[in-house]
Amino acid sequence: MPVLTPEGEDGVVTAWMVDEGGSVRAGQLIAEVQVEKVAAEVEAPIDGVVRGLVAINQPVPQGRPICTIHEAETGETAPPASSPAPATVPLASDRPLASPAARRVAGELGVDLAVVTGSGPGGRITEADVVAAAGAAGAAVEMVGLRAVIARRMRESRATTAAVTLTSTVDFAAEPPQPITAAVVAAAAATLADHPALNGTRQGDLFLPAPTVHIALAIQTDQGLVAPVLRDPAARPVAELAEAIAALAERARQGELAAADFEGATFSVTNLGGYGVDGFTPLINPPQVAILGVGAIRTVPGFDAAGSVVPTRRMTLSLTFDHAFVDGAPAAAFLRDLGARLAGSSS
Repeated sequence: MPVLTPEGEDGVVTAWMVDEGGSVRAGQLIAEVQVEKVAAEVEAPIDGVVRGLVAINQPVPQGRPICTIHEAETGETAPPASSPAPATVPLASDRPLASPAARRVAGELGVDLAVVTGSGPGGRITEADVVAAAGAAGAAVEMVGLRAVIARRMRESRATTAAVTLTSTVDFAAEPPQPITAAVVAAAAATLADHPALNGTRQGDLFLPAPTVHIALAIQTDQGLVAPVLRDPAARPVAELAEAIAALAERARQGELAAADFEGATFSVTNLGGYGVDGFTPLINPPQVAILGVGAIRTVPGFDAAGSVVPTRRMTLSLTFDHAFVDGAPAAAFLRDLGARLAGSSS
């Protein structure tokens, strides 16, 4: 089982591409695996015969064998190896095109992928497609795969944080900076430099401030919500950040994120403005201590310097923070300064 996450969670084999006792060649794709939200493909390191395949969805500690390969001439065995990053490998023509998560959920729910219509790019079957097919067939659908991971993380957040949410509005004198997500990430990173109490991670009862801001950005995919990391956004122009966000979102939708994409976040941003949501209460992503929610931009009546009514562009920001580590006043000061920075960037 390749080591894909630093926390040491167990992984599972979501699909075998070989049979017990089958012959393989070095470099041949033999299995798809998943650890938490990260999927990967495993290749045979040597030529030989495959023995001892673990069962689909059986938990296996990272770094432990999922099978052995017996060399034909010497009888020696070797554990399969894998690069931690998923690779794109051509699948056999008789295998439905499906994500590793979809294959695992199909096994758990007893769904035949051959009868599932894929909604992903190129007709790729997603986890959501499998769950929908199971529901249409009248099967009881439980939380599995990425959905189960998300559920566990959200419950952990509610159970282990003293979460408080503050909301504030930003009025833009001119057109808001675009694209708004990149602008908010850049402004948040710059503002966090002056408010280090919100930038870092907790370890037990200790808060570990981070010297650099790395922001996890919530991205919705067909498989569920993921939060890959934008590295040091404070040092990058907004236009460059926008390109990085677009590339990260595309990789997330294609299921191409690797373990390294989720490591090192010190703060999170989630934007529901595109869905018409104004304010909300985002959940903290442990071990971070704060997350910023971005709402929709609305045109509302406002007043100019002379007191005349003028159309004003307004956006609501929602900051959830862990009150066990951050008091209300410092959190409010961060939100105030962030709003001022964003309003100033539009003028």
